[in-house]
Amino acid sequence: MTGTHFHALDDKGRVIVPAKLRPGLTERFWLMLDENDNVAMYNHDTGRDVLEYCEQQMAQNPGDEFIAAAVERITGAAEFVVIESDAWRVPVSDILRFRAQIDKEIVTVGVLNKAVMWSRERWEEAQQKRESPEVRRAQAEMLRAAASGIRKPAAQVEEKIEEAVREAGNGTTGIAGGTATGTTGTAAASAGDGRRNPRILSLSQLGR
Repeated sequence: MTGTHFHALDDKGRVIVPAKLRPGLTERFWLMLDENDNVAMYNHDTGRDVLEYCEQQMAQNPGDEFIAAAVERITGAAEFVVIESDAWRVPVSDILRFRAQIDKEIVTVGVLNKAVMWSRERWEEAQQKRESPEVRRAQAEMLRAAASGIRKPAAQVEEKIEEAVREAGNGTTGIAGGTATGTTGTAAASAGDGRRNPRILSLSQLGR
Protein backbone atom coordinates (compact mmCIF):
# COMPACT_ATOMS: atom_id res chain seq x y z
CA MET A 1 0.00 0.00 0.00
CA THR A 2 1.22 3.47 -0.88
CA GLY A 3 0.17 7.09 -0.95
CA THR A 4 -0.79 9.81 1.54
CA HIS A 5 -4.49 10.52 1.92
CA PHE A 6 -6.19 13.44 3.69
CA HIS A 7 -9.69 12.87 5.00
CA ALA A 8 -11.78 13.18 8.18
CA LEU A 9 -14.01 11.44 10.68
CA ASP A 10 -17.72 12.04 10.36
CA ASP A 11 -19.95 13.00 13.30
CA LYS A 12 -20.37 9.32 14.23
CA GLY A 13 -16.64 8.63 14.48
CA ARG A 14 -16.43 6.87 11.12
CA VAL A 15 -13.87 7.24 8.37
CA ILE A 16 -14.09 6.42 4.67
CA VAL A 17 -11.18 4.23 3.62
CA PRO A 18 -9.35 5.83 0.65
CA ALA A 19 -10.08 3.99 -2.61
CA LYS A 20 -6.40 3.44 -3.37
CA LEU A 21 -5.93 1.43 -0.16
CA ARG A 22 -8.96 -0.82 -0.53
CA PRO A 23 -7.40 -3.53 -2.76
CA GLY A 24 -4.56 -4.02 -0.29
CA LEU A 25 -6.83 -4.16 2.74
CA THR A 26 -9.59 -6.22 1.12
CA GLU A 27 -13.08 -6.18 2.63
CA ARG A 28 -11.99 -7.86 5.88
CA PHE A 29 -9.19 -6.15 7.78
CA TRP A 30 -7.88 -5.12 11.19
CA LEU A 31 -7.39 -1.82 12.98
CA MET A 32 -4.64 -1.99 15.61
CA LEU A 33 -2.71 0.44 17.79
CA ASP A 34 0.87 0.67 16.54
CA GLU A 35 4.06 1.42 18.46
CA ASN A 36 3.70 5.17 17.82
CA ASP A 37 0.08 5.39 19.02
CA ASN A 38 -1.28 5.59 15.49
CA VAL A 39 -3.91 3.30 13.97
CA ALA A 40 -2.35 0.57 11.83
CA MET A 41 -4.59 -1.07 9.22
CA TYR A 42 -3.71 -4.65 8.23
CA ASN A 43 -5.50 -6.97 5.84
CA HIS A 44 -7.11 -10.05 7.37
CA ASP A 45 -4.18 -12.42 6.88
CA THR A 46 -1.50 -10.03 8.12
CA GLY A 47 -3.61 -9.08 11.13
CA ARG A 48 -4.01 -12.75 12.00
CA ASP A 49 -0.25 -13.16 11.71
CA VAL A 50 0.23 -10.30 14.17
CA LEU A 51 -2.12 -11.89 16.72
CA GLU A 52 -0.60 -15.35 16.30
CA TYR A 53 2.88 -13.91 16.77
CA CYS A 54 1.72 -12.16 19.94
CA GLU A 55 0.42 -15.48 21.22
CA GLN A 56 3.71 -17.21 20.42
CA GLN A 57 5.71 -14.52 22.20
CA MET A 58 3.58 -14.80 25.32
CA ALA A 59 4.05 -18.57 25.35
CA GLN A 60 7.81 -18.41 24.73
CA ASN A 61 8.48 -15.59 27.19
CA PRO A 62 6.30 -16.11 30.26
CA GLY A 63 6.83 -13.44 32.84
CA ASP A 64 8.41 -10.96 30.42
CA GLU A 65 6.70 -7.71 31.40
CA PHE A 66 7.73 -5.84 28.25
CA ILE A 67 6.30 -8.44 25.91
CA ALA A 68 3.15 -8.73 28.02
CA ALA A 69 2.65 -4.97 27.90
CA ALA A 70 3.30 -4.82 24.15
CA VAL A 71 0.81 -7.61 23.49
CA GLU A 72 -1.81 -5.92 25.65
CA ARG A 73 -1.36 -2.67 23.71
CA ILE A 74 -1.94 -4.54 20.45
CA THR A 75 -4.82 -6.79 21.45
CA GLY A 76 -6.54 -4.33 23.78
CA ALA A 77 -7.31 -1.94 20.95
CA ALA A 78 -7.61 -4.35 18.02
CA GLU A 79 -10.78 -4.14 15.93
CA PHE A 80 -11.82 -6.50 13.13
CA VAL A 81 -13.67 -4.76 10.31
CA VAL A 82 -15.95 -6.28 7.68
CA ILE A 83 -17.02 -3.98 4.83
CA GLU A 84 -20.69 -4.50 4.07
CA SER A 85 -21.39 -1.63 1.67
CA ASP A 86 -19.73 0.16 -1.22
CA ALA A 87 -19.18 3.25 0.94
CA TRP A 88 -16.25 1.72 2.87
CA ARG A 89 -17.25 3.79 5.89
CA VAL A 90 -15.50 2.33 8.95
CA PRO A 91 -16.14 3.15 12.62
CA VAL A 92 -12.99 3.94 14.62
CA SER A 93 -13.35 2.81 18.23
CA ASP A 94 -13.15 5.19 21.17
CA ILE A 95 -9.91 3.63 22.45
CA LEU A 96 -8.18 3.96 19.08
CA ARG A 97 -9.33 7.56 18.66
CA PHE A 98 -8.18 8.35 22.19
CA ARG A 99 -4.74 6.76 21.88
CA ALA A 100 -4.11 8.18 18.40
CA GLN A 101 -5.48 11.62 19.44
CA ILE A 102 -7.78 11.56 16.43
CA ASP A 103 -10.49 14.19 16.66
CA LYS A 104 -11.53 15.17 13.15
CA GLU A 105 -8.87 15.54 10.47
CA ILE A 106 -6.96 12.39 9.49
CA VAL A 107 -3.96 11.53 7.34
CA THR A 108 -3.69 7.90 6.24
CA VAL A 109 -0.37 6.74 4.79
CA GLY A 110 0.25 3.54 2.84
CA VAL A 111 3.35 1.77 4.23
CA LEU A 112 3.91 -1.40 2.20
CA ASN A 113 1.88 -4.17 3.88
CA LYS A 114 -0.14 -1.80 6.05
CA ALA A 115 -1.71 1.65 6.15
CA VAL A 116 -1.23 4.01 9.09
CA MET A 117 -3.90 6.45 10.22
CA TRP A 118 -2.64 9.60 11.97
CA SER A 119 -4.31 12.64 13.44
CA ARG A 120 -3.39 15.40 11.02
CA GLU A 121 -1.80 17.51 13.74
CA ARG A 122 0.54 14.72 14.87
CA TRP A 123 1.35 13.80 11.27
CA GLU A 124 2.38 17.37 10.47
CA GLU A 125 4.60 17.46 13.57
CA ALA A 126 6.24 14.19 12.54
CA GLN A 127 6.99 15.48 9.03
CA GLN A 128 8.89 18.44 10.44
CA LYS A 129 11.06 16.06 12.46
CA ARG A 130 11.87 13.91 9.42
CA GLU A 131 13.92 16.50 7.60
CA SER A 132 17.22 15.44 9.19
CA PRO A 133 20.28 14.75 6.97
CA GLU A 134 20.50 11.22 8.39
CA VAL A 135 17.03 10.28 7.24
CA ARG A 136 17.57 11.88 3.83
CA ARG A 137 20.81 9.92 3.36
CA ALA A 138 19.06 6.67 4.24
CA GLN A 139 16.30 7.52 1.76
CA ALA A 140 18.79 8.36 -0.98
CA GLU A 141 20.66 5.10 -0.45
CA MET A 142 17.46 3.07 -0.68
CA LEU A 143 16.37 4.81 -3.88
CA ARG A 144 19.77 4.43 -5.54
CA ALA A 145 20.08 0.78 -4.60
CA ALA A 146 16.57 -0.09 -5.75
CA ALA A 147 16.75 1.90 -8.99
CA SER A 148 20.12 0.44 -9.96
CA GLY A 149 19.11 -3.13 -9.16
CA ILE A 150 21.73 -3.38 -6.42
CA ARG A 151 19.58 -4.42 -3.52
CA LYS A 152 20.84 -5.20 -0.07
CA PRO A 153 19.18 -7.88 2.04
CA ALA A 154 16.06 -6.52 3.71
CA ALA A 155 17.59 -6.87 7.16
CA GLN A 156 20.51 -4.62 6.19
CA VAL A 157 18.21 -1.98 4.75
CA GLU A 158 16.06 -1.95 7.88
CA GLU A 159 19.15 -1.80 10.08
CA LYS A 160 20.40 1.21 8.11
CA ILE A 161 17.11 3.06 8.47
CA GLU A 162 16.82 2.36 12.19
CA GLU A 163 20.41 3.51 12.66
CA ALA A 164 19.57 6.78 10.89
CA VAL A 165 16.49 7.20 13.07
CA ARG A 166 18.53 6.64 16.22
CA GLU A 167 21.19 9.11 15.10
CA ALA A 168 18.57 11.68 14.19
CA GLY A 169 16.90 11.22 17.55
CA ASN A 170 20.13 12.17 19.31
CA GLY A 171 20.41 15.48 17.43
CA THR A 172 18.54 18.75 17.64
CA THR A 173 16.87 18.25 14.26
CA GLY A 174 16.39 14.49 14.51
CA ILE A 175 13.35 12.36 14.86
CA ALA A 176 11.83 12.41 18.31
CA GLY A 177 11.61 8.97 19.82
CA GLY A 178 8.21 7.40 19.35
CA THR A 179 7.04 9.66 16.51
CA ALA A 180 8.78 8.21 13.49
CA THR A 181 7.21 5.56 11.32
CA GLY A 182 9.72 4.39 8.71
CA THR A 183 8.72 2.88 5.42
CA THR A 184 9.73 -0.51 6.68
CA GLY A 185 8.34 -0.14 10.17
CA THR A 186 9.91 0.25 13.61
CA ALA A 187 10.31 -2.02 16.57
CA ALA A 188 7.28 -3.21 18.51
CA ALA A 189 5.89 -1.17 21.37
CA SER A 190 7.64 -0.84 24.70
CA ALA A 191 5.99 -1.03 28.12
CA GLY A 192 6.08 2.73 28.53
CA ASP A 193 9.47 3.38 30.15
CA GLY A 194 11.25 4.08 26.86
CA ARG A 195 13.06 0.74 26.68
CA ARG A 196 12.49 -1.75 23.88
CA ASN A 197 12.79 -5.49 24.14
CA PRO A 198 15.00 -6.66 21.26
CA ARG A 199 13.05 -9.90 21.02
CA ILE A 200 9.91 -8.17 19.83
CA LEU A 201 9.74 -8.46 16.05
CA SER A 202 8.92 -5.38 14.02
CA LEU A 203 5.25 -5.56 13.10
CA SER A 204 6.12 -4.44 9.61
CA GLN A 205 7.88 -7.77 9.04
CA LEU A 206 4.83 -9.82 9.90
CA GLY A 207 2.84 -11.44 7.16
CA ARG A 208 5.72 -11.50 4.67
